Amino acid sequence: MLQHFNYKEFTIINQSMKSMLYKKFYKNSISLLLVTFLFFNNISFSQSVALKGVINDTINHKNLSNTVVSLIRQKDSILYTFSRSNEQGQFVISNIKPGNYILFVTHPTYADYTDKLDLYAKGTTDLGTIKMTLIAHLLEEVIVKSRVSAIRINGDTTEFKSDSFKVRDGANVEEMLKKLPGIQVDKDGKITAMGETVKKVLVDGEEFFGDDPTIATRNLQASDVDKVQVFDKKSDQATFSGIDDGQKEKTINLKIKADKKNGYFGKVEASGGLNDRWNNSLMINKFQGKQKLSAYGIMSSTGKTGLDWEERNKYGSGDAPEYNEDYGGFMYSDNGDEFDRSSYYGEGLPKTWSGGLNYSNKYNDDKQSLNGSYRFVKVNTNGSGNNLSQLTTGNNVFTTKESGNTFSSKQRQSANGTFDWTIDSLTSLKVKVNGSVGKTNSLVTNLSQATNSLGGITNESIRNTLSNGDNSKINSSALLRRKFAKKGRTFSLNLEQAYNQSNADAYLFANIKKLESNNNLVATQTDQNKLSDSKTSTLNAKVTYTEPLAKELFAEVSYAARNTWNDAERLTYNKDAGGKYAALNDTFSNHYRFNVLTNTGGLSLKLNKKKVTVNVGSSVAFTDFKQTDVFQSAIVKRNFVNLFPKAGFTYKFNQTSQANIQYNGSTQQPSISEIQPVQDNSNPLNITIGNPNLKQSFNHSINVNINSYKVMQQRGFFFYGGGDIKDNAIVTNSTINDTSGKTINQYINADGNYNYYSGFNYFMKVKKVEANVNFGLNMNGSRYNSFVNNIKNTTLNTSPGFEIGISKDKEKKYNFSVEFKMNYNLATTTVTNTVKTNYWTMDPSCELTYQLPWKLEINADADYSVRQRTEQFNVNNNVLMLNGYIGRKLFKNDKAIIKFIAHDILNQNIGYTRNVSANQVSERKYETITRYFLLSFLWNFTKKGPAAEGNTTITK
Repeated sequence: MLQHFNYKEFTIINQSMKSMLYKKFYKNSISLLLVTFLFFNNISFSQSVALKGVINDTINHKNLSNTVVSLIRQKDSILYTFSRSNEQGQFVISNIKPGNYILFVTHPTYADYTDKLDLYAKGTTDLGTIKMTLIAHLLEEVIVKSRVSAIRINGDTTEFKSDSFKVRDGANVEEMLKKLPGIQVDKDGKITAMGETVKKVLVDGEEFFGDDPTIATRNLQASDVDKVQVFDKKSDQATFSGIDDGQKEKTINLKIKADKKNGYFGKVEASGGLNDRWNNSLMINKFQGKQKLSAYGIMSSTGKTGLDWEERNKYGSGDAPEYNEDYGGFMYSDNGDEFDRSSYYGEGLPKTWSGGLNYSNKYNDDKQSLNGSYRFVKVNTNGSGNNLSQLTTGNNVFTTKESGNTFSSKQRQSANGTFDWTIDSLTSLKVKVNGSVGKTNSLVTNLSQATNSLGGITNESIRNTLSNGDNSKINSSALLRRKFAKKGRTFSLNLEQAYNQSNADAYLFANIKKLESNNNLVATQTDQNKLSDSKTSTLNAKVTYTEPLAKELFAEVSYAARNTWNDAERLTYNKDAGGKYAALNDTFSNHYRFNVLTNTGGLSLKLNKKKVTVNVGSSVAFTDFKQTDVFQSAIVKRNFVNLFPKAGFTYKFNQTSQANIQYNGSTQQPSISEIQPVQDNSNPLNITIGNPNLKQSFNHSINVNINSYKVMQQRGFFFYGGGDIKDNAIVTNSTINDTSGKTINQYINADGNYNYYSGFNYFMKVKKVEANVNFGLNMNGSRYNSFVNNIKNTTLNTSPGFEIGISKDKEKKYNFSVEFKMNYNLATTTVTNTVKTNYWTMDPSCELTYQLPWKLEINADADYSVRQRTEQFNVNNNVLMLNGYIGRKLFKNDKAIIKFIAHDILNQNIGYTRNVSANQVSERKYETITRYFLLSFLWNFTKKGPAAEGNTTITK
């Protein structure tokens, strides 16, 4: 028997879902066609039931017309059918398959009505009069909470309703992301979603200050965000044609709440303390309909800008990944020289200055859109550290102790812009331009001593390097797309240009002592000036045509021509008797050119059915290489046929559950740094040399994802897995002198290398205690074949782990979360069976924010890092990080807070890494930010305008 709705216990579906249902079922005329489809679809059941009733207003006592009445299957939360009331408020739903349903009644100005129905009896079930209450009246009596649609899975997009995941007042987006199931954020702000690194964070579907996700996640407030969408962003061509080309990057889109889109909002933070610690920032966002203007400025000595996350990409010595058909995959370019690497002790104590502007707007009835930004970043870092490593040759074991100090300064100015123009209903043009200029300066001092297995000294070194460099780049692209009258028939033309340049002026001074065969330490000295100049220029043109072969089958044909020029000159000068660096050292100097011309043809097929999507295809690239050693006047020409097979399969069990598997095959050519035949002696005891005879490698990549979410039950899971198998992989052959320990590395090819990853995560809400629980398992591993003294050496790494987390929130009272992670690491190498590196790590953590009387707020978080000692590393490196603050809220609606902040209260923080690679294990400690105290003022300001209408559509 249907009971009257209890208003204090009901749940209201969030406003976005209501708006969607109302527009789709009430305003849009296509709903009539859908009703007809559902009618004829359900009439086929031999046994069916019917439902009827009347919708009534409890306040005005009148019947309500045009009210949407929906039936949702209880077992999987999928919409089964719907109807709407007539002018008399009456509704009838016929031909219902017997089963268990949820009744959902919604009207734009009334509170939603839900009830569970068991419809098995033949005939018509009369629900009688269903009473609806105005939202405005209801809000006077109860607090309304949104729970039903906390998470939605729509195709390849997972959408989180941000208000359903409670965080403390004033929390930023990064703090909210940490609470979302399937998403992890590390201490540097790096985001991992469903096991993959997030490359971009968009705001309302548009880039926000270029390629630094932390600008959005650490400076936007969680309370300003309506939804968080996680998806694989496809290339512009794949989005346009609907045929997957294998190019994708994990992306997060932050949809801003409607009431934030007209007006302005932002925050001011001013913090200062002792020991030269300060943290000041200002960020303002002005949204006026479709026009958005954002600006920010940051000055910090606490690492606020996410300094450790892909630092080279942010400050000019590296680029974002790009798909390169010559090399067959996403490639990262590095424009630095041997002194501009992250291998020295550079984490240190940073001071940063950063600022930027971002503007976007839409014009001419949304037919034209413009998005652009400018950023300036400067980072000064002082650091020190030490390294303990163990190198095994099979005949000897060398233990090296190193220590070093460094100062580095990096700055970068960058700008980017995107212009989209919908010329007409069938034709569009997209133009993108980005560029940057940067400077780097560094001074590094390094001391090292190595001993053999008997404890005798085999080598010692003192090295000083000074480097000054600059770099610049400019990339542009234009994509012209045309659709035809026949559905699925399209044509596109893509033009791309890229230019990267870097140079450096560096000095190397080294005193080296090496043990010779006569058991004497012989000293040598290196005093050199190193000049490097590297340029890369690329032009690419691609045409693509798609054609429907059948109703659900499509074909894509493409042709591309790409030309890449690489020019790298590295000159080393020894100091002469007159004290000048004028004597060219031929051993460490070279001028090399590497030109690539590629012609590529491709064919792909896509089958797109209601539940099944299949992609299969391949590209064939005919590649001409020309390698020129200018010093030797030697030219080498090579021709290759490169294959890029790909396949994908997606099965949709229902609207919230699906499985996906993808395969991509690609050939990869060596980079110019790997083939350039010149020695890199930045460390005279560890020299690397390129190999012009390297062959191409082939990579098989496979990825699997399975996910499911039950909306009404608020529980779900996801599974992910994948890996890469490389044939003819580019590895190193290390020739190690068994007496002195001096190592010479050269790139060669080897077979049998692979890596894999997998994970499972289950999350649910325990409604009795209103707590969220998640549990996860993961497994990562690899096999790496290299050579030590021309003997094949296989290194196996395996790392299983698990995690469990619980969080509970009570509105305006407290937020509490606890998490436990554990991993076990196993590493073996075949060069010697006596060296095994097995250890476990544990990372329990917890956080509590509690609201006290008189607008006081207290916060504490603890993170305990436990690392098992090993035979090689037997020193205790466990760290208990305890942070906290006490604050007093200020102003109307608690928009401001003044806080006393304590970081690393126990003063235990250390910079620490442990690595296992090939025949070497190492443990590194470095200077990092330790205990400090700050007095901080934070103000979140908002001035709202009229609510913006409409929804933002993002391009995947």
